[in-house]
Amino acid sequence: MRIFAISDLHLSFGSNKPMDVFGAHWEDHPERLREAWLERVTDGDVVLVPGDVSWAMRLAEAADDLAFIHALPGTKVVVKGNHDYWWTTMGKMKNALPPTIIPLQNTSVTFGEVAVAGCRLWIDPDLMLEEATEEDRKIFQRELGRLESSLRSVPETAKVRIVMTHFPPISLDGKPSRAVEVASRYGCDIWVFGHMHLGGPDLKGFDRTAGGMRFVFASADYLGFKPRLIHQD
Repeated sequence: MRIFAISDLHLSFGSNKPMDVFGAHWEDHPERLREAWLERVTDGDVVLVPGDVSWAMRLAEAADDLAFIHALPGTKVVVKGNHDYWWTTMGKMKNALPPTIIPLQNTSVTFGEVAVAGCRLWIDPDLMLEEATEEDRKIFQRELGRLESSLRSVPETAKVRIVMTHFPPISLDGKPSRAVEVASRYGCDIWVFGHMHLGGPDLKGFDRTAGGMRFVFASADYLGFKPRLIHQD
């Protein structure tokens, strides 16, 4: 089994919001994503998608975007991003999502000896990656509790522990957030995240190993819309 990662797909088959308004590198990105996915991923693989899956505002409006992902090879594990307004209760999600898409919200899922935990997280004001308000501080604190809930659900037998969040847990120079302190207590090996995009600071600093944990930045435009291999048995 191989595990890939790619976040921030920003699909809009049902909402007509093309991403090329944010730069030519987004032109025809769904087809480029599909071609690269088919070249790399097989049905026996797992693909982690940490947020910003669809621009849809409601679950029903996301149906075409989710069908697009379902048609691609592999099992997909998704967490909520800050633009995933279509995301609703887990009960409704599980009833509506295609069988190849597994939503994580303060929970975890296992594939053999590999466990994947996940939640959205939020802007960490201490990392200074973007402007934050006092309300952002409150939301971030709440998300820390949700992160711990997801990590607590990981079975003790897991030999590889992966955490996925939409928001970055580190700064571009490697400064860890309080979220990293939480994950370290649970022996996490790999952290996959997205949210940030090309057009601003150099994002290569997100890809690093620190404190025994490998951080993997997986935003789709940063990866050239090619799923990135992060683990292989």
